[in-house]
Amino acid sequence: MHARLSVRFAGLQLFPFSMVPDTVRAADGDETGHPGAYTRVWTATEATAAAAGPYLYSAALALGGYAAARVGEEVTQSGGAHTGILLGFTLLPALLMAAALAVHSRYRLDAELTRPRGA
Repeated sequence: MHARLSVRFAGLQLFPFSMVPDTVRAADGDETGHPGAYTRVWTATEATAAAAGPYLYSAALALGGYAAARVGEEVTQSGGAHTGILLGFTLLPALLMAAALAVHSRYRLDAELTRPRGA
């Protein structure tokens, strides 16, 4: 099971990165491009999204009524807290991935980019 999840996660990570060279070339129209500027924007966007994840998950926990415990304390979670945990681990990532796929679905390789170099 873990191997399949790892392969899927790798695919999710590599798919967007595989588009970077084509996107830079398409935007610039030649091989000299400015991939550094594009990848810096990419990195900033990715870092922002990674930082937003814990905040979104904590919002799901807060909406569910999750009760934090201190060391040595035992807290019984409500049904709403269990629902918040479940939705935070299932529905929230699914919605975020759907949003990412919606953005990526606009990406198209045109004939200019798929034609072999020098042809």
